[in-house]
Amino acid sequence: MNRFLICFLCCLSFAVKAQTAQYYYTEATAAYEKKDYESFLDNIRRADGLRPNHPVIVPKVAVAWALNGRKTRSIQKLRQMMLMDATYDFINNPDFEAIKGHKGYDRLVELQKRLNVVEVNDEVFMTIDAAELHPESFIVLENGELLLGSIRQKKIVKVNQAGAVSDWLDTPYAVLGMKADFEKGHLWVSTAAIPEMEGFTKADQGKSVVLQVNIQTAEILQGLEYDEESTIGDIVVDQQDRVWMSNSMTPYLSRLETDTSNYLGAFNRKQFDLSEVYFSLQGLTLTEGEQYLYFSDYIKGLFRINLKTDDIKKVFAPRTSLLKGIDGLYSYKNTLLAIHNGTKPYRVVQYFLDERGTHIQRERIINRGGESLGEPTLGQVKDGYFYYIANSPWPFYDEERNLQVDQLKPIEIRRIKLD
Repeated sequence: MNRFLICFLCCLSFAVKAQTAQYYYTEATAAYEKKDYESFLDNIRRADGLRPNHPVIVPKVAVAWALNGRKTRSIQKLRQMMLMDATYDFINNPDFEAIKGHKGYDRLVELQKRLNVVEVNDEVFMTIDAAELHPESFIVLENGELLLGSIRQKKIVKVNQAGAVSDWLDTPYAVLGMKADFEKGHLWVSTAAIPEMEGFTKADQGKSVVLQVNIQTAEILQGLEYDEESTIGDIVVDQQDRVWMSNSMTPYLSRLETDTSNYLGAFNRKQFDLSEVYFSLQGLTLTEGEQYLYFSDYIKGLFRINLKTDDIKKVFAPRTSLLKGIDGLYSYKNTLLAIHNGTKPYRVVQYFLDERGTHIQRERIINRGGESLGEPTLGQVKDGYFYYIANSPWPFYDEERNLQVDQLKPIEIRRIKLD
């Protein structure tokens, strides 16, 4: 899901935290203007503690350290900023004049250059002239055709191998995540009411419906309804037909046991309330043996739940990686495939885990800053390949959530062979 929508939803759900962080940020800004750099540092660090990895706050912390003569701390914070946004221009910022002679400064410049190097190791799988639908997710079918979910027009379309598009299923709300169970012939679809969909009203806000659909006939078998404070952004179904869901409006992970009883009010058999620690839950994925479930928090990174004990552990990365801004997340043979659309440049990465599954040992860049990499969103692992949408048109809405159709390019689905 788009990072601008994430900020919108976070503001709705965490008003108290946001106001507190905003308070300290405002105090810090006033202190900076008065050249009270000690107060500037104190207040901006408080804002950073309440709202970590914020692309506006982090560089201000780096500035505050520099203006207080703490060169090493300033460079450390700038390093964090480079991993978030390698386009940030610290070289021409006069507030950083004092750190230019520091031994770590040249390494910082080299890091910025390296992170901005375009690296493309994947290929085009299909180009679809359907950007006006605003696709977020898709499914590659067994016959090579696609099901493509539309956010804007609230439907799923079928795309044949020649790229021709035909309507397949109307949905209650915008189509976000989709997962296919080919053995049972089921498609699971998460839909949610968001401002970018046609016909959105404030009365719809906070509503989601998860659909179970016959993948052959497009018949809806059941719908699981959530009527308040929910944006079910992604789903995954385990071998016992239990649906796991991530809620990005309020940080809940839920598991619902299903039957096939048409529409029913949702009753979660298991729910993790993560609202005290996390910000905006996004992608989630089960490991092959279904012992663990990995999930991404758009702000704080990657985490893993032991499904036998409910223990949650953070996934640690080397200093060269920042696990922020992950939307789509997929497990494959003790690796995690992560679609980062909350960092600059955008990137799609395969992370190789250690035996315990809690530390990233190395990474493989699938695509970083490629020419067609607009805003990548969600994907699918199938038959040893990883497929993903490379350029969902999130950036082309105006302030009133109108899609600027004249600026759109055809949707590109890219892939890479994993073995």
